[in-house]
Amino acid sequence: MSKMNEKASQAKSGLSRRAFLSGAALAGAGVAAGLVGCAPAASGSSEGGDGSATASAGDGSASGAGAMTAATYFDKWAFEIPDDPITDIAETIEAEIVVVGAGTGGLAVANAAAEEGANVVLISASSKPISRGGSNHATYSKAMKAMNIEPNSAEWYMKELQANGARVDTRKWYKYFNNSEAVMDWLIDIMEERGYSTGIENFIPTVDNESGSIYYVPGAHGWYNDEHPGMGFNQTLVVNELATRFEELSGTKIYYNNIGRQLVRGDQPNGTSGRVTAIIAERADGTYAKYVGTKAVVLATGDFSTNKDMMAKYAPEAVAYVTPEFFDEPVDYDKELVYGGLYPGDGQKMGLWIGAAWQKAWPACPNGGGVKAGPMDGVLPFTGFTVNREGKRFCNEYGMLGTLPFTIQMGCPGGVAYAIWNKAYADDYPLPWVDGSKPYGQAENLQPADVVAGWDEMVENRVYVKADTLEELIGLMELPESTLDEIKTYNEYCAQGDDQDFHKYKGFLIPLEEGPFYGEVSNTSFFLTILGGLRTDDYMRVCDEDDNPIEGLYNVGSMAGDMFYAQYTYMIPGFTYGSNLTLSYMTGKYIAANE
Repeated sequence: MSKMNEKASQAKSGLSRRAFLSGAALAGAGVAAGLVGCAPAASGSSEGGDGSATASAGDGSASGAGAMTAATYFDKWAFEIPDDPITDIAETIEAEIVVVGAGTGGLAVANAAAEEGANVVLISASSKPISRGGSNHATYSKAMKAMNIEPNSAEWYMKELQANGARVDTRKWYKYFNNSEAVMDWLIDIMEERGYSTGIENFIPTVDNESGSIYYVPGAHGWYNDEHPGMGFNQTLVVNELATRFEELSGTKIYYNNIGRQLVRGDQPNGTSGRVTAIIAERADGTYAKYVGTKAVVLATGDFSTNKDMMAKYAPEAVAYVTPEFFDEPVDYDKELVYGGLYPGDGQKMGLWIGAAWQKAWPACPNGGGVKAGPMDGVLPFTGFTVNREGKRFCNEYGMLGTLPFTIQMGCPGGVAYAIWNKAYADDYPLPWVDGSKPYGQAENLQPADVVAGWDEMVENRVYVKADTLEELIGLMELPESTLDEIKTYNEYCAQGDDQDFHKYKGFLIPLEEGPFYGEVSNTSFFLTILGGLRTDDYMRVCDEDDNPIEGLYNVGSMAGDMFYAQYTYMIPGFTYGSNLTLSYMTGKYIAANE
């Protein structure tokens, strides 16, 4: 392997959102993982404490994806086989509603229900309120009105539904669209009463031209103060304030370091009929507590990205983007903005064990993935000249961050992309260059000289390469000489203002004529979370295979089924938190009034 490819394959995790969006720290945010050991359970197999399958010798386990068959796929996998019922209960705590998970969704449910006077207990596997990022979208709000920002058009959401192949639950999407304004105003009041200012994130300008491939839907809300300026990564402020507010409303503490292990249905741990009445959690000292919810148990336990078998079955195309060691390391429930994988699917497993069905959309949707190459600006990835290892262009490089990395992945043999650009890319870029190290809402425009200085720093850090001639650059990148012919053709298209191969928007046709020239070889990818899980109706009730709600069981947040399908979109920034906030708040109100 060349030194360039060795550099590109180095895995890094724990990146900040600012570094992520600036493109300066993505030289290795994810690495390939195989499917070795990801097999259905056979007789004699069991599940390890980290959620991965362990199998006895001779059980017919697949040694890789190629060994899978329909028969083995539809057999029970290890994560689908319930653990032995937990009966050694050290303490029982009763409430009307038990919420499991202290992220944005769980805290919104708990606050909304407590406002109605419901007796709510909140437990969490983490040791604190958990958040990542900080973009909270709403279709409209009092803050948007004050800033003269028009309400979102439903047409934008129709476009997103089409981008998801219509394989999402539109009932939940439109419930969000119709109610997000009221819920966002609720959160704005909470945060401003506690001393924070509300802002709307300031992304790069919209480019909505004849190509029609780029648009940006405004409405990503964030909160800030002098100590925490800007938006986009301040969700910690939101969850901390919601946690404090819940404890004030309820008069109870949040039970942290309580890992949900089994649901109680029909008065039986892991029961498969009747009403869900409780959850059994493992506490920090190893003892078990039973939390009884006479009205409901609400799961808000996060994703399943570090459960290797669950990923292999339900998200096989995304498993390659999970940092391999995350499958084997002890679970860190305090993970926040970490790229490469998060949680082991505790809530999804517990739901499956008591008869919940998996979502209808398959596979589950990744947030992040694919290959990134070249300097990135905001929600736009590199829009310059990109080739594969054969020295051939393979796509229209003009696309959104949420989709273009997968386009690159599909067109690059070996999953390696090669980006080439020059100083003209800084001078003639049709949009303002934004300083990605600054918080959203306070981002400053950069001059071309500043942009080039940043590239040179990346050269010094051995992330990019630099040369005075294209011939020299091609040699450093170990590309075939035929790449020069491809560049010549591309330059002709730029001169004509007409990309006859891939029809890229002419504003991004910037020729490669004068040096110095820059390049990046990249097989790196970014992956944050997997979106989806248990089958969920529009009241966020967990359902069985016949689409009947399981009495007493709800789930919200990233584990709710059929919210996303193809790829999480960056065209509506903050849609995950925004929809989570709205639907979770409404779930708390619904349970308090109807259960």
